[in-house]
Amino acid sequence: MNCWRMVGFLFLIGLALWGCSGVQTPSNAIWIAQPEFVEVDNHLLRVRIAPQKGEYPYYTFFLLTLTNQSNADLIVDWNTSQYLFNGTPQGMLVFEGIDPVAVKNAMVPPEKVAPGAALSLEIMPMRLIAWSPIKENTSGGRSISPGMLPIGENGIRLAVQHENGHITIPLSVRIFREGSP
Repeated sequence: MNCWRMVGFLFLIGLALWGCSGVQTPSNAIWIAQPEFVEVDNHLLRVRIAPQKGEYPYYTFFLLTLTNQSNADLIVDWNTSQYLFNGTPQGMLVFEGIDPVAVKNAMVPPEKVAPGAALSLEIMPMRLIAWSPIKENTSGGRSISPGMLPIGENGIRLAVQHENGHITIPLSVRIFREGSP
């Protein structure tokens, strides 16, 4: 009888150790982006996105940097710019301070970038965020909380207007967990 108790006890210990190890969750995995950033540099602009983790162990937003290298204003059209997942448009991009009503109505004001100036924003896919309720006081805090960028090709298609017309710039990186293809 003592032998069976010992076997049962060892089985329970083994089961507990197995349950505490091996399973990767978003919070205990090592997340990788390849490349670490992607950039387009031409006579009009230099634009770069770099996925960022912020306070999380996984990627939650992109740091967008756009430098106007032309002699005229560049206008970022947020209503036409899109989040890309595996090459497919997946909705609008949002950033801290954006008006939720303007997003809902696709009436987000354009962003003007003067010649020689730079724009730097933390942008995230609208479909992956959580809005803070309007009744909450968000001063000193975030009004939006980013969600986890999924495994796969993540990026943006940035819509920019300039004096000669309209261009769209696709930029993407591959996000994966260490040990996964």
